[in-house]
Amino acid sequence: MSNQMQTHGAFSWMELHSGDADKAKAFYTSLLGWSTEEMEMPGMTYSVISNGGEKVGGFPPMAADTPRWLPYVTVDDVDARVEKARSLGATVAMEPMSVPSVGRMATVVDPVGGVIAMITYETPSE
Repeated sequence: MSNQMQTHGAFSWMELHSGDADKAKAFYTSLLGWSTEEMEMPGMTYSVISNGGEKVGGFPPMAADTPRWLPYVTVDDVDARVEKARSLGATVAMEPMSVPSVGRMATVVDPVGGVIAMITYETPSE
């Protein structure tokens, strides 16, 4: 697990929500030399992006009204940070949820309209 995945406040992951993961994979692997691998998750197959052997993001298979990159920031406690974001004027686009073998995550829209995901990664078992 990279240091960004353990450091509160660090950008640690990027996802392209496009509705056409295959087209996105073809474009970015050709443009930037990224590699991808398929990861089975509950209810879907997720394409993980690697750069130089390090996992850095993904192409989820879900549809998107407007294609966009979604940055993930590591936080110490997703649930507490969502409540703090609400108190600071954010709206919650996706309530906190747990993804097995990944961690707990949520998405908020800040008071100026910026969208950001927060995540607390599961600690890998030794």
